[in-house]
Amino acid sequence: MNKLLSILILLFAVDQSFAQTTAKTNDIVGQSYVTKTSIAVKVYDPLTKKVNEELSFLLNDGIKFYIYEVVDSGYIISVWDFTQDEEKKTAFYKQLGVNKKLEDVKPDEYYKMPKTQVGIAAPKDSGSPFDKYKNLAYVDQWANNAQFFMSLKDFNNRCESIYPHKRGFTWGFLTLPIKARFGNKKAPFTFEEKINFGVSAGVKWQHVGTVYSASNLLGGVSVGGVKLDKDNSASAVSLSAGYMYQYDKFQIGIFTGLDFIDKSGSVNWGYQGKPWLGFAIGVSLFGESKTSASTDQTQ
Repeated sequence: MNKLLSILILLFAVDQSFAQTTAKTNDIVGQSYVTKTSIAVKVYDPLTKKVNEELSFLLNDGIKFYIYEVVDSGYIISVWDFTQDEEKKTAFYKQLGVNKKLEDVKPDEYYKMPKTQVGIAAPKDSGSPFDKYKNLAYVDQWANNAQFFMSLKDFNNRCESIYPHKRGFTWGFLTLPIKARFGNKKAPFTFEEKINFGVSAGVKWQHVGTVYSASNLLGGVSVGGVKLDKDNSASAVSLSAGYMYQYDKFQIGIFTGLDFIDKSGSVNWGYQGKPWLGFAIGVSLFGESKTSASTDQTQ
């Protein structure tokens, strides 16, 4: 039992060390960000690898995007897909023409707001497939899958990183500081305040936000000490399953499971193989990986 505990601690140390050495070398390509204020971007042609200096649009504040490529003095970006009011927007874009005059609109109708309404002069034809939208001020549904150039200055001053929605496998190290043991014929109901340390794995749902948050459904195995009576204690193996929510480094969770001690001893432990309820609340009780890299996202 002690050997198993030593192995788990060693794995935890290796995992923490690996996380610290790799976090600083993550490539920015594929990472997600969000605009804090409106930013002007220019259309980028991925075939010619050139920025269209004549054709620019605004990214509204709160627009999410990911880095597609690193270039001189900036980045090539692609916005998360716009999905709201798809039919209405599609109908509007369909009737657009290169030289169609656009009327001023309400402030909340950004998708059809003309450049002249925000004080930007309408550009001349540039020969781009996006000339159809040249009189529009803002990037919106028409720009799904398009690429734009963003200057390094705007990126550094007006954007912040964001965690995208992502579901997938997760694993890490879990501590359960509190357990409630249900009463039975051999033992009474009791609370235990013991550190139970072990490995857990399961499914993670990472939520969209500038601060990391995620929901985790976990199952695992852990090793901890249990009190047999007033004078004796023993090591026990715990099988557990439960839910853990994390916001930044703060975590809270509820778990249930079964504990088993070595039966070769003379002590008849009243909670052997009996269900318990565990509570986890604190900072970094479950250590696992985070990601801000994901394409296939919606605004």
